[in-house]
Amino acid sequence: MDNNKPMVKYGVDELTISINKNDRKTEDWHSDYNGKLVINGEIFYANVYQKNDNWIAGKLVKADPTKVNAGGQTLANSTELNDEIPF
Repeated sequence: MDNNKPMVKYGVDELTISINKNDRKTEDWHSDYNGKLVINGEIFYANVYQKNDNWIAGKLVKADPTKVNAGGQTLANSTELNDEIPF
C-alpha cells in the first residue's frame, strides 16, 4: 500500500461518486439513497431508488454552482458559512 498517495474524496474528487442511504425518508416517493458525483469539475446530485432486489434506478440533477463552495461542499453542509450580519 502506498502511504504517499492522497486519500480519494468520493463525491468531491473528479469522476467519483458518494451514495448514502436516505435516513430522512418519510414518504414513499422520497429516494432510498442520495448521492453526489463530480464530472468535468461539475457537481451532480443523485436520487436513487431501490426498484426491486436486482435493480436500482435514479436521476441526476446538476448542482447550482452558486451554492457550492470551492471545496465541492454545498453551502448548506459547509462549516465555512459566514454568519456575520452584513450591516
